[in-house]
Amino acid sequence: MNDKKLEFYVTSHWKIVAAMIGVFFFLYISSIAEADAADFTDVDDDYWASEEIDWANQEGIITGYEDGTFDPGNEMTEAQFVTMLTRYFNMETSEQRENQHWSQPAYIALSDNSLRMPGLRENSVKNRSVTRAVIGRALAHSQAQESDLEPSVAWMFEEGLTTGRQEGETQTERYDVNGKLTRAQAAVFFKRLHDNGLSVWEASTLLDMTPEGSNEHTEAVRSLYEEAGVTLYAQDSNSFATANQEYYHLFQAYQGERREFVISRTSKDNFELAADAAHNLGAPHSSDEILDALITADETGEEQVLGTTEVTPRLSDIFILWDEQE
Repeated sequence: MNDKKLEFYVTSHWKIVAAMIGVFFFLYISSIAEADAADFTDVDDDYWASEEIDWANQEGIITGYEDGTFDPGNEMTEAQFVTMLTRYFNMETSEQRENQHWSQPAYIALSDNSLRMPGLRENSVKNRSVTRAVIGRALAHSQAQESDLEPSVAWMFEEGLTTGRQEGETQTERYDVNGKLTRAQAAVFFKRLHDNGLSVWEASTLLDMTPEGSNEHTEAVRSLYEEAGVTLYAQDSNSFATANQEYYHLFQAYQGERREFVISRTSKDNFELAADAAHNLGAPHSSDEILDALITADETGEEQVLGTTEVTPRLSDIFILWDEQE
């Protein structure tokens, strides 16, 4: 074989090899794409929301379960929806604290951005199936729209985010405000938001969907909080909390007369309010004594003891514990 024939042979041979490599590479990439489009064992390509589910998964807005399923028909909890909201709008969330509900950082991020969801201070609400009324109001509020129920639903129809899900004479009836949202429907809502270019958080005024309520403990201190411009929310007959990040307080009256009062470590003004509140709630010490203990605990990081009352600092808050006096 002469040199020209040898050169032609070698060149042709490597062209064939290169072409085969290209084909194999294309098939490999195609197989990856197909795998991405069918990440979940229970979502077929012909499923009505497969495209939206795939998009939401790829964007990191909603994920599946460890067993490879997505459970598209499962009802979505409020905690899951709140987490999707913060992910979609790229909100920064804090680290989850010990003994804190896994979704609480997302709730706090929304509260910092002028939206207080119903389960902000109540874990049982977080774990409930979220209603379409709450979703409609939250989505409308995210775009600085009127967030009362009827106008928020009207906005959902106007933007093409919903076409309704049942018969009815009004948009509110067709939307099914008391109905629940499935995981597949949630993916569809967020994909439609994206397709409409509604991906920037626009809310600036506060929408508070948390129940305020009252009990004997809130009434013992309500005037103190009103003077400070802080709203109290009764969680049940034995506890209350605030949603204000500077003045975050959580009070619990346990059976057996044990009292637990949690205060954020933010400012002296906050400690002064907490000291006055603790005194009114039955802590067996003067407001000044409790204030001094709070300041010392905050500055030293060490537990302070006032008789039977313990003032214990944690990473971002301080616990006041005492036994109710007879």
